Amino acid sequence: MTHPSLNARGESVLKTLIETYLQEGEPVGSRLLARRYPESLSSATIRSVLSDLEDEALVAQPHTSAGRIPTERAYRYYVDRWLAPVPPPEPEMAARLAEALDGLELDPGTWVRHASRTLAEVMGGVCVALPQGLLQSRLARLEFVPVGSGRLVAIWVGNRGEVEHHLMGNPWGFGSETLTELGNYATAEFAGLTFSEMRTRLLGSLEAAAREGRTLQGRLKDLARRWPDPEAEGGGASVVVAGLGRLGSFPEFDDVGRFRRLVATFEEHGRLVRLLNAFAERAADDIQLLLGSENPYLEHMPLATAVRTFRLGAAGYVTFALVAPLRMDYGRVLGGLQWWSDQVLRRQTNA
Repeated sequence: MTHPSLNARGESVLKTLIETYLQEGEPVGSRLLARRYPESLSSATIRSVLSDLEDEALVAQPHTSAGRIPTERAYRYYVDRWLAPVPPPEPEMAARLAEALDGLELDPGTWVRHASRTLAEVMGGVCVALPQGLLQSRLARLEFVPVGSGRLVAIWVGNRGEVEHHLMGNPWGFGSETLTELGNYATAEFAGLTFSEMRTRLLGSLEAAAREGRTLQGRLKDLARRWPDPEAEGGGASVVVAGLGRLGSFPEFDDVGRFRRLVATFEEHGRLVRLLNAFAERAADDIQLLLGSENPYLEHMPLATAVRTFRLGAAGYVTFALVAPLRMDYGRVLGGLQWWSDQVLRRQTNA
């Protein structure tokens, strides 16, 4: 999204309007804006600047007689222009967010659920989390081990030490030697790829391999077809959703029909998995903030989505997404999430 070119007065009026709207929750009229504006400006001058901002698609007027509200484009300008770097959280908020660190060193599944509930309560939105296992892991070694009649365990070792086990059927009766050969071949051919990248190669992109390779490849294809695809809809993963009921308290969802559509959207776990998968890799480096239509999976909702991914040692990865109305306190939310993210990474480093 390209940013508009605003003069100093236009920027100042826009910033004041956004902050007033975030605080009041109602369209901002020129009189209220004039009172909140740090300098002395007439209502007529304010209205002229608002007209220019409307031409730039930065403010909108919900009704003819109403004041103005910020648009999605205005929120993006506000975040990029005035919230870099984001402010640190107040001590009280930091103390509450620290509760979402409890149990990080213990069972990952339990911690993800606990952290999601705490983040939703503190931030006032919906927290969606997805333990991702193989999604972000890159292959260092692949092994197949027979375990009794007609079964085997596939052991994926990632390049950062993460380990994933999958119990699978072995209807072909592959013995230990064959399974060792398959693991060695896969390790040599596909090291550095994610599971989905390896699976794509196996299921169609290496047909020109030598005869020996084709034989091994064919057997690996059979295994790959039976191995659950982590990027498939639902992915077999357990999506954690916390705090959905709180969105009903926001004016944006006063309409019962609109709130029901929102709830139905969050009940589509396949959609949530695709959202988290789509931005997980970028969110491993920093918080990814998606505003309104920037989020292709919730684009018709007036929502902001902040995504962050963490590695959980051998357990793999987890991606959190905090979803709240576009009219949220961006400084408070982003500052809190940044602080919490830093604390999670610091604890993992010191573990």
